[in-house]
Amino acid sequence: MFPIHYKEFREFGIKLPTQYTINGIDVSHHQGSINWEMVKNMKDNNVSLKFAFIKATEGTGFIDKRFKENWKNSKKNELVRGAYHYFRPNEKGELQANHFIRNVKLEKGDLPPVIDIEELGNVSPKRLMEGVLKCAKKMEEHYGKKPIIYTYQDFYKINFDTTFNSYPLWIAHYYKETPSNKKWDFWQHNDNGRVSGINYPVDFNVFSGDSVAFIHILIK
Repeated sequence: MFPIHYKEFREFGIKLPTQYTINGIDVSHHQGSINWEMVKNMKDNNVSLKFAFIKATEGTGFIDKRFKENWKNSKKNELVRGAYHYFRPNEKGELQANHFIRNVKLEKGDLPPVIDIEELGNVSPKRLMEGVLKCAKKMEEHYGKKPIIYTYQDFYKINFDTTFNSYPLWIAHYYKETPSNKKWDFWQHNDNGRVSGINYPVDFNVFSGDSVAFIHILIK
């Protein structure tokens, strides 16, 4: 594993791992009203933001109140956008997928759907995997792409088995060297970044590959 080199970026208010060239953020209603034109135009030492994951849904009934405006305006300002679903372990996976599908229309050039798994609820890890897999299969059938699996590194190590080894992985691991997972596609490395046009702290992410690999992962 290669050592990670960090550099301070004053405008962003954090250090970025400089060996990764494709940077992005993720947002929800917690970031309030966002000026996406300012987000797109922000630059520090020739580093700008290329993509944004946007919270869409949660469980079987919740829709993020900022999703529609964030979804529309990120696209308008030419950021590559992705929508994520917060998975509730105590609700049926297929019903959660249906809820996401009803509310999210993915287009060519968008990122694949994301399933955000952060809690075990009152089910076993095995039951969690079964529920998430039902959700993932339904999303893949509808959108034609395997969904990206998002989770924290420790949660992944404790609760995941090999079920999602073939799925793109977005791993959260803050203020550390690169995640210890042998394979990951996106890395959420900081939760306290600063972005023009957003009045609250923002999660920062990098993509593991180059621009060709990034294009390959998008919806065709």
